[in-house]
Amino acid sequence: MIKTILKTAVATLLLGASIAEARELRVSSFEPAQGFYSSKILQVWIDEINPKLSDGTNFKLYPGSIIGKPPAQAELVKAGVADVAFVVPTYTPGLFPMTGVVEIPGLVETSAEGTNILNTLLEEGAMDVEYADYKIIALFSTPGYRFFMADKPVTTPADLDGLKLRTPSKFGSKLFDMVGASGVGLPAPQVYESLERGVVQGAVWVMDAYRTFRLNEVAPYITSTHFTASPLAILMNKASYEALSDADKKVLDEMSGRATAEWVASVVDKTDVEVEAAFRENEQVTFVDLDGEAKAAWDAALAGAPAAWVAEQPDAASAQAVLDRATELSAQ
Repeated sequence: MIKTILKTAVATLLLGASIAEARELRVSSFEPAQGFYSSKILQVWIDEINPKLSDGTNFKLYPGSIIGKPPAQAELVKAGVADVAFVVPTYTPGLFPMTGVVEIPGLVETSAEGTNILNTLLEEGAMDVEYADYKIIALFSTPGYRFFMADKPVTTPADLDGLKLRTPSKFGSKLFDMVGASGVGLPAPQVYESLERGVVQGAVWVMDAYRTFRLNEVAPYITSTHFTASPLAILMNKASYEALSDADKKVLDEMSGRATAEWVASVVDKTDVEVEAAFRENEQVTFVDLDGEAKAAWDAALAGAPAAWVAEQPDAASAQAVLDRATELSAQ
């Protein structure tokens, strides 16, 4: 009788522990459910990890800024309002200073290149401080941004003089200043209308956004300058991670880090190539491919970008070291 009671008590305690550990983990995305990163990255990752977790523990996507607006994502996940969030580090200037190194022109052409730079810097400890409050699921970058122009093709920096362009970040606006243009901050859903109404004459962005937001209808000229790139991250609240069972932590660890970031980069780069190929067959879209002389003109116009980036950082010496290492990695 006593043995039966003890067995029942132990089973009840184990069940209670299991229930305590089991929970829905909220994954926040400011993109709509059909958006590229929501549907092709976050939801795919969720669908793969959930069957591996203990009963009752699962991740669920909350897309379309249900939990919070794009600039708020990093703080929302840090505070535990979301357990995981898709974060654009440059949307919150000052929080992830070293991560922004991939914005410097010339460093990143593909997502794979930017992702290698960021993960190597991370592994070498250069970004320990800025990610101290997070469990990093994946740190990666976009491919190099292209110019999407409404009224005329862009070949040289002089073609941008006096124009207003949708900017990806604060540093992106500084880059525009170097080529005589002005940066205008716009949420992604407003870019189409702003181009249509002439609020801006162009934007720098990636090909999946060009397709998603039907920018071919209002910006039929594409110049492949790889002008800049944006860092991106999938971050988890540390307390949410620590609350998981050891078995679930192990699963999450296996589906986080460089390998996951490299998977993301492969999907991003494959999509970029596919979308470009599809639009090159569209007679209503004009691609401008730069020759060596034209590329040299862009390099000259943006020659001051590395020093400008370093000057913006709170620790110039650390920033210079990060830039030097990123430049070395890019050259490889």
